[in-house]
Amino acid sequence: MSIRPKMLAVLAVAALAVTACGGGGTGGGGGGGGGGTLGAIDLSGATFRVGSKEFTEQKVLGEIAVKALEATGADVGRLISITGTTNVRTALTAGELDMYWEYTGTGWSTHLRHETSQAPKDPAALYQAVATEDKKNNIAWLDAAPLNNSYAVATAAGRDGQLGVKTLSEYAALVARDQNAARMCMAAEFRTRDDGWPGLEKGYGFDLPDANVAEVELSLIPPQVKSGDTCGFGEVTTTDGAVAANDLVILEDDKQFFVNYNAAMTIRQDVLDKNPKLAEVFNPIAKVLTTDAVRLLNEKVDVGGELPDEVAEQFLRDNGFIA
Repeated sequence: MSIRPKMLAVLAVAALAVTACGGGGTGGGGGGGGGGTLGAIDLSGATFRVGSKEFTEQKVLGEIAVKALEATGADVGRLISITGTTNVRTALTAGELDMYWEYTGTGWSTHLRHETSQAPKDPAALYQAVATEDKKNNIAWLDAAPLNNSYAVATAAGRDGQLGVKTLSEYAALVARDQNAARMCMAAEFRTRDDGWPGLEKGYGFDLPDANVAEVELSLIPPQVKSGDTCGFGEVTTTDGAVAANDLVILEDDKQFFVNYNAAMTIRQDVLDKNPKLAEVFNPIAKVLTTDAVRLLNEKVDVGGELPDEVAEQFLRDNGFIA
């Protein structure tokens, strides 16, 4: 599917980096996937633009959405992957995307601009608060998945014991006594988000000098942390398949700073109103997107070298959504 001129203008103004990802198909048109539970849902004649953020998990989730919609007979085209949370949200609210998977914690802090410390601790309460408030922005949140892609800080197995750092409070104490040993790798977005590094420093009462912080592309952080050459600690997520593959351990968030990040399909309300069957497509899929299941999907891509669209198709097949 080509990106229309209007979309190009919006993306240029927002400084978006847009790429077409994965195999993406050519659109389902004409009658579903010939089997599986999604084959019983008819969205033939409908056209949707599905987006994602730029990292592995989002690409896999986006491809799951593309292939699920194709199985209903909808015309979808390729997944539109956009760099940056704010940018993909802007594309959605501007009407240049119809849907993408978002996280409840991100909705609370980034899109609705609430303090991370004020987020409801109960995942269901957080989801309800975000879904209810986002209605004013013409955004509907379908059912949230069990998966919790929360931020986390990891270090190499064994290093946690050597340094006496198994919790984030103990990491804060390490910063106070040995800033060099506390060197941290993180991606650009985490470094500036209130629910990321700035909030973490404030919440745990430490201040690591910029000289001890290395800005690294997200996928490169686990091997950097494993080697210890650039940093002894690094930003990861709880669904990162590279954590186990690099023999890393996640520090306990003993003050519960990081909020829940349950994924849910976010759709422009006008699109959902015209196509209410979208809930029938994505709510059952959300139920089986557990933290462990998604971690495995991510590992297949980041460690096993499989393509996101192939991993997505196999996931839908394994769970009986397509034949």
